[in-house]
Amino acid sequence: MGTAAAAVAPLARYDVAPPSPSSWYRALRPWLLGLGLTLVVVAIQAEASRTPSPRTADAPSTEFSEERAQRVMRHLADGIGRRIPGTPAHREAATYLASVLRELPRLEVEIQEAEGHYLDDDTLVAYTVRNVVARLPGRRPDAVLLSAHYDTSPEGAGAADDALGIAAMVEVARALANGPELENTVLFNLNGAEEYGLLGAAGFMQHRWASQVRTFLNLEATGLGGRAILFQAGPDASWLLEAYARAVPQPFGDVLGQDLFQYRLVPAGTDGHVYRSAGISGLDLALFRDGYAVHSPLDRPERVEPGSLQHMGESALAVTRELATRPFPDGKGSGPSIYYDVLGRWMLQYGAHAAWAWAAAAALLVAGATVLATRRKLVRLSVAAEGLGFCTLSLAVALVVPVAFGFLPHYAFERPHGWYASPWLAVATFGTLAVTGALLPRALWAQRLAARGVAPQERVFTAWLGGLWLWVLTLGALQLLGLGTAYLALWWTVGGALGLIAATFLASPRARMMALYASWVPGLLLTVQMGRSLLELFVPVAGHLRLGVPLDPLVALLAALPVAMASVLGLAPVQEQSRFGPSAAAFATASVAFLAALLLRFPYTHERPKRLWLEHRLQEGRSELQYSSWDFPDPRAALSGQPGPLQTAARMPGFRGGYTAPVPPANLPAPQVDVLESQDDETTALRTVRLRLQLGAAYLGRVRIPRAALVGWSLPAPLPPLAPEDSVYVLDVLAPPGGHYEVSLRLRGQEEVPVDVQAFFAEWTPPLEEARSRLPAWTTANLRVSTYATIRL
Repeated sequence: MGTAAAAVAPLARYDVAPPSPSSWYRALRPWLLGLGLTLVVVAIQAEASRTPSPRTADAPSTEFSEERAQRVMRHLADGIGRRIPGTPAHREAATYLASVLRELPRLEVEIQEAEGHYLDDDTLVAYTVRNVVARLPGRRPDAVLLSAHYDTSPEGAGAADDALGIAAMVEVARALANGPELENTVLFNLNGAEEYGLLGAAGFMQHRWASQVRTFLNLEATGLGGRAILFQAGPDASWLLEAYARAVPQPFGDVLGQDLFQYRLVPAGTDGHVYRSAGISGLDLALFRDGYAVHSPLDRPERVEPGSLQHMGESALAVTRELATRPFPDGKGSGPSIYYDVLGRWMLQYGAHAAWAWAAAAALLVAGATVLATRRKLVRLSVAAEGLGFCTLSLAVALVVPVAFGFLPHYAFERPHGWYASPWLAVATFGTLAVTGALLPRALWAQRLAARGVAPQERVFTAWLGGLWLWVLTLGALQLLGLGTAYLALWWTVGGALGLIAATFLASPRARMMALYASWVPGLLLTVQMGRSLLELFVPVAGHLRLGVPLDPLVALLAALPVAMASVLGLAPVQEQSRFGPSAAAFATASVAFLAALLLRFPYTHERPKRLWLEHRLQEGRSELQYSSWDFPDPRAALSGQPGPLQTAARMPGFRGGYTAPVPPANLPAPQVDVLESQDDETTALRTVRLRLQLGAAYLGRVRIPRAALVGWSLPAPLPPLAPEDSVYVLDVLAPPGGHYEVSLRLRGQEEVPVDVQAFFAEWTPPLEEARSRLPAWTTANLRVSTYATIRL
C-alpha cells in the first residue's frame, strides 16, 4: 500500500508509447544531434572570427590599407628595433614618426617632452617621456583622441605591441587628412612610455590639447593575431557603443573583458586607465590571439597574422569618423553598458537598466512556459522542482570533476602545464570530464524517475524545465553582481523558454527534440564564442604568471565551464534514457585517453615557448647570471646547457628566485648616489637628506627605501600605499634628463638607513648573450642587465 501510494503514476497521454526507431538509434539520437550541432556551431564561430583580407597599397587614400600601414610597423620593429625610453633608438622612433605625420596635409605635429610622476600600482615613477602628438583640426575644438604607444619592453622589437597600433594610427591619420573636414577635431598621441607604467598617457595629459579631449580610442595588443576586440568601454559607454555598432563593418567585442578588469582578474593595465581616471570615456581595442609572442623576441612583423592590422585599422577609422562627424552628447551617458557581437556581424548593446528589464522579461517568459507545459500535461511541478535540484547538482559536479582531475598532472605525476602549447587538449580533456561529471547525478535521477513510472518524454521536459529555472537563478545572481556577462544566462533562458513553448505544441517526440535543440543553439553559439576567447587570452598569459602553484586546475575550470553551461539544457533530451551507463563509460574512457595525452605532452614548442628571466647583475664585486621562470614549472631542465655550476637562489629584491651562476664581470658602472645635503631636526627627530642619483647610460633607476625609516620625500606625490607585508617603498626613475635625478628623503632617527639602488641598461653583455644562445629552442628569455649597490644614509 505504501509503495503504491508513493509512486508517481505516469501521465495518461504517455500510457501508450508512440512509434519509435530502434532502441539503439533512439539512445544515440540525442547524442548525435547535440554533438553534431556543437561541431556546426564551432565551425560557424571559427569562420566568423576570421580576419578580413588585407587592402593593398593602391587602395584609395581615404580608406585603410594594411600594406601601407605595414611599412610603419616594419620600420619600427625591423629598422629601429627595441625602443626603450631614454635610448637612441627611442629618440629615432619619435623623429621618424613625426616626419611621417608631417607629410600629411592639414596635420599639426609636435614632439612633446613631458616630465612628471605617476603611481604605478605601489611604485612611484618619476619619468621623462617623449610623445609624438598630432592634431587634425575640425570645425569644433572638441576632440576624439587616438592613442597607442611606440615604446617596447626591453626584450623585444614590439611588432604587435605596439608598433601595429602605431601603424594603424598613422594610416587612420592619412585617411582622415585626405578626406573632407570633420565636425570635431581628432588628436593623436603616439606615446613613448606605456610599458614602464602608462607614462606616455600620463605625460600627454599635461599637453595643452588634452583639455579638448571628449573621448578616446586606445589601440593595444596582447597577441599577434585575430580580430581587434573591443574589450573595455566607458565608464559612460552607451553613446560610444552605439557609434561603434553603427560604424564598424565587422564588430568584435565582449563585455567579458570589462568584467575581468572590473574585478582585477587581468594582471595588466592600459593607457585607457589614465584617460578614464581623468574623467574621459573611451574604447579599448586590442589583438589578443597568439599571446605567446608578446613581450618576447618572437614579437616580429612576420609573425603578425595577415588581416589583423587591417581589422584594427578599419575599426579605428570607422569609429573615429563616426565620432568626429557628429556632435558629442551633452552631459554624461547612461553609465555602464552590456555589449557583445554575434558572429562578428552585429554588435548588441544596452544599458544596465535595460539588462534588468530583459532579465525580468526572461523570468516571466520561463514562468509562462512552465504554466503552459503544466496545463498541457507535459510536466508536473512536483517532479519539476526535483529537476531543479538535480540540474544544479549536475552543473556543480560537471565543474568539480575536471578541477579535481586538474590537480593530478602536477601533484600525482609531476607533469604540469601539458596544455600550454596545445589548448585544444585542455578542451578535450576537461570538456569530456565535465560531461562525465554532469552525467553522474542525471543517471541517478533518471533511474529514480524510471522506477517511479515517469515516462521518457516527461523526463525530458522535466529536465529541460529544471535547467531553465537554474538559468533564471543564475541570471539573477549575475545581475546582482553587476556582471555584463549575464547576457549568456539571458540567451540560455530566453532560448530555452521559447524552445519549451514550441515543443508543447508538437506531438512527435522527434519534432519536440528538434525544437528543444534548435532553441539550444543561440546560447551555445555565444558560449562557444566566449569560451574560445577566454582560453585564447588566458592560456598564453599563463606563461607570464608566477603564482607559486600550477595552473592546471584553473585551466580545467576555464575549459570545462562552457561545456558545463551547455550541459544544463543540452543533456535534457538524454533523460529519455533510463540508463546512462554506456554514455558515461564512453566519456570517461575518452577523458582518460585525453588525460594520458595531456600528461605525455611536452608543454612547450618553438612557437609557444617557455618564458625565462635572465639577468646579468653586478652587485658589489659579484657578477652573476640569475635565472628564473615566468611560469610555474621549474626552469632547471631548460638550463642544462648553461656553463658553470648552477646554485639555487632564494628570492631577493628584484629577483623572483631560481638559480644563479658566476660569470665574468661587464664594464658597467655601479649606480652612484651623491649626498648633496643632510639636515637634522632635533625637535622632530627627523633628518632630511638630499640625494643625486647618477644613472649615466642606464635607462631606469630603481630605489628601494625601508618602510620603517622613510617618513616623506620632496616629490609632489605622497608616499604610495603599501600592503601590510611590504617592507620597502620603491621609486623608479625613467630616462632622467642628463642621466641624473635629485630627490630629498625625510628619514626617521639617526641610525644608518640602507637604501638599495639598481640601474638597468639596454645593451646586453657578452655573458648574457652566450647564456641566451645556450637555451633550448623551446624557450624564450626576457633579458636584463643591471648594476646594484647598497648605500647607507
